[in-house]
Amino acid sequence: MTRIIAAGMLCIALSMGGASLASAQSALVVRSADGDADCSDAVVGSLQTAGFSVQVEAISPVPEGQAIDNALGALVNGHSLLIGLDLPPATFTALGVPAYGNLLCQARFSSEGGEAVLARALEIGQPIAFQAAVILYPETTAGSLALAILSGFDSLAKPSLTQLAAQVAAAGGEAAKTMVIDTRHGLIAINLRDDLAPQHTARMLELTREGFYDGVVFHRVIDGFMAQTGDPTGTGRGGSDKPDVPAEFSDPTVASFTRGIVGMARSQSPDSANSQFFIMFEDGPFLDGQYTIIGEVLVGMDAVDQIKRGAEGSGAVTNPDRMQRVFVLADEI
Repeated sequence: MTRIIAAGMLCIALSMGGASLASAQSALVVRSADGDADCSDAVVGSLQTAGFSVQVEAISPVPEGQAIDNALGALVNGHSLLIGLDLPPATFTALGVPAYGNLLCQARFSSEGGEAVLARALEIGQPIAFQAAVILYPETTAGSLALAILSGFDSLAKPSLTQLAAQVAAAGGEAAKTMVIDTRHGLIAINLRDDLAPQHTARMLELTREGFYDGVVFHRVIDGFMAQTGDPTGTGRGGSDKPDVPAEFSDPTVASFTRGIVGMARSQSPDSANSQFFIMFEDGPFLDGQYTIIGEVLVGMDAVDQIKRGAEGSGAVTNPDRMQRVFVLADEI
């Protein structure tokens, strides 16, 4: 595993303008004291192969919220890059260096198929090949690290879950009814409206807690309209193995499809909603009374606005963004 990640780092470094990406630079790797040491060693080896000098720091106990920023800021000490392993979300706002946070070390390739795909990407040695490997195997250590390199180690300005809960409460939401989508653009907190659509809300909570939505792509994204997801096949034709949910349309005087509203997707039959849903970029009153409103984005519309758009007309997306992880806020605070 270490060899594969290291080779990937080296190929990416050499593909950037013909010179090492990390020449004469130093990296700080921070992990929890009880984190995955093997993964930490693999990341360190990768960075060293790519030309970084590396310092590793283990912190215990792991802080949260602003305390994470303070702890990491005290450790930076002139390093040119920071990688956090298995840490809670941090904002990184005051660190002053490129940072990649929350790299998941617990995940590994589940089969030789994953290794074969990444090995082929290494052989090709081009950024597009690494992007393909990341898309196919997003939650592996190698895939996560490749994604970090390809995105230039952009800082991920994600609030801690405690901060997110406070923002949701301030917006009038409840943690027990808040579905959180973790994306590469940030966290999206959706207040589920069981007062409008109790059966649909129950389905969303059930699928979320089962991990059904983790890793699912935004397969249909139309600029000026909406971003649709929830199909594990990524085709727009799939769903869960649970029965469809009967329509729960709202009176437009009570709830209308405005910017940030979340609706349940369906086929021609009004009672065919299952697992797919969409988030509105702009107002769409023509959907009122035709689709079930299941919630609204309380926090994270800036992340919604950054979801990769699809082709004009069809909305089909090449190399789409995905929901990295989806969870119920009350379950994790």
